[in-house]
Amino acid sequence: KQWYQRRVAITAGEGDGQEKMLEVLNGKVEKVYRSCIGDNEANISTLQMLTNIENRLEELFEHIEMMPQERVEMAEKAKEKERRLQLREEKKEQARLHQEERVRKALERAKADPKIQTGKKLVFRSRPPEINKKKVDVVDKRNEEDEELAYYFS
Repeated sequence: KQWYQRRVAITAGEGDGQEKMLEVLNGKVEKVYRSCIGDNEANISTLQMLTNIENRLEELFEHIEMMPQERVEMAEKAKEKERRLQLREEKKEQARLHQEERVRKALERAKADPKIQTGKKLVFRSRPPEINKKKVDVVDKRNEEDEELAYYFS
């Protein structure tokens, strides 16, 4: 959602939006660079950092291809299991925070002064009974009788 908001801000024509986006991306690339390769002591550019990260990934993929397949599968299973465990922990943490928020709101409602209702409660009123349309039918019958009399006797 934040990415979308930043993207909208950039396309909306805010002055420094594009520069801010580039700074954010540069910070993320530096973070990945530090975790994969090490500190950026030479103060290289973002594109050079991305190139170095890509080269390192290619080396690691080649190294993985040389390893025994069973070992690679075991490592992948372990990583997948770790990822699922982490997701489960995050979900538990979110549920705990949500529950704490619900308890906090309930305590606030309990501590708040009760609302005193004044006046009568509103009651649903039924619709008034429909007026019968017999009068209209009687008029129609009279018109029909007049027409029949006029037809037969004229």
